[in-house]
Amino acid sequence: MIRRELVDQERWVTPEHFNRVFAVYQVLPGPEAHELCVYFGTRAGGRLGGLLAGLGFMLPGFVLMFALSWAYVTLGMDAAVLSAVFYGTQPAIAAVVVRAVHRIGQPVLGDPWLWVISVAAALGQVSGLHFLISLPAFGVMHVLARRGRRLIAPRSSGRS
Repeated sequence: MIRRELVDQERWVTPEHFNRVFAVYQVLPGPEAHELCVYFGTRAGGRLGGLLAGLGFMLPGFVLMFALSWAYVTLGMDAAVLSAVFYGTQPAIAAVVVRAVHRIGQPVLGDPWLWVISVAAALGQVSGLHFLISLPAFGVMHVLARRGRRLIAPRSSGRS
């Protein structure tokens, strides 16, 4: 949603700039969506803009979680209404996560070699390959593919 708002609708930043900032915040610990809001809020309105953007992103979720926590402690899980709410939201949350992964991956993975590398990285993760091994290895593969070295990956140019 942040990408759609900032890049596609308002055109405040270029897709390349957004992707670079998003990539940095994915590597850093913490919630990258919140950090993106604070970063772009700070760019737009200084410290006050960053503070307001961070609060605008965080406060609705905080209020909702606070209300649900209060209901859980007060009513307990034995309440049929509360139990139905918790069980009913699980498929919706799963659908939101699947859609988010698709939307984030769609503009970033435009290059066929990035698809190959991402599938290989996913298989490495599932097979137990440590993150500190897979990240540099697949990063080097991407750099070599972009530079057109045929030792590891053929050139991924648009020529036929």
